[in-house]
Amino acid sequence: MASGFVLMLALALQEFTFAVLGHTRGGPDDGMLPVPRYAEMVREVRRAQPDFVVLAGDLVYGDFQSAVVDREAVRRDWDAVDAVFAQFGCPVYRVPGNHDVWESTTRDLWIERYGSLQRSFEFEGSLFLLLNSCWTPAAGETGQCPPRFIRGVQLDAERRAFVASELAAHPDASHVFAFLGHMLWWEPEAAWWSEVHPLLAKSPTRAVFAGDLGPWKFSHLQRDRIEYVQVAVEFVPAPLEMQRNSESIRTLSGQLDTWALVSVRGNEIDLDVRTLGALDPTRHTPSNFRSVHEHGAGSLEHKVFSRMDTPTKLLDWLWKLGLAAAAAGALIGAGAVWILRRRR
Repeated sequence: MASGFVLMLALALQEFTFAVLGHTRGGPDDGMLPVPRYAEMVREVRRAQPDFVVLAGDLVYGDFQSAVVDREAVRRDWDAVDAVFAQFGCPVYRVPGNHDVWESTTRDLWIERYGSLQRSFEFEGSLFLLLNSCWTPAAGETGQCPPRFIRGVQLDAERRAFVASELAAHPDASHVFAFLGHMLWWEPEAAWWSEVHPLLAKSPTRAVFAGDLGPWKFSHLQRDRIEYVQVAVEFVPAPLEMQRNSESIRTLSGQLDTWALVSVRGNEIDLDVRTLGALDPTRHTPSNFRSVHEHGAGSLEHKVFSRMDTPTKLLDWLWKLGLAAAAAGALIGAGAVWILRRRR
């Protein structure tokens, strides 16, 4: 009974905050270091004064999809972004994204700089699980991330065993929080729901975070009292022509960048979703909207595009055109038969 009272007292005395940011991708060797946006990020995080920050993947560009990765270029990328993260003025923890670890060189650099791809830490009686959701070649193996795994891989037996062992090793944890680079729970039938979620649901898990960019910058669901939260920023928006020609890119680029500030006060958890760049005078303006959605207004090209800018509309028009072509063919055929008969 005394130990239970002590535990309740310790829980009541807990009070701390932490920030979660995802997809803060930057790297000077790829021209991707968004200095003004980084300055805003640092300013907002410092204003919140968290006890620590968790970065949820895609922190550098990582010389992504190059035939041969330039190890020193990626190292310089890490040096550059780490210098920015150091300005937070508090400890920083990381989980890898598919740009950070996607083949053997980037894997080895991560381990050299930050240690294991999966790890955990305790803070004020709570357990924090830093999980690896990336396709990763095993030690001694090479190869690059197959395109089908860019959105992450479901946790295999070894990674799930890590989750189970960490939870078992901390039975008295007041709260549990988990972090990944990817939203492994996005699909309703994902293996996550049958293989990982039950482990977390048996523990005092309060939230699971991911930072993957796509198909949204922010998403949220709750299951078994666990908050599943995706927060992501797009420091380097897609080119204008890409936004004009792709419905999904238009939708993504039009959303606000998000990050999370979590406050723990005893048994109470406050999850505050915040934005970056919302008041940037160059981004979410009417003129920018028009340049993407109303370019070439009145032209034949724009009229055709506006009628076929979604898969459903395109299929509908193809179906109509197919019927029209079939009808025209039938008429032409009937006309040809009539002419031949007249000549006879």
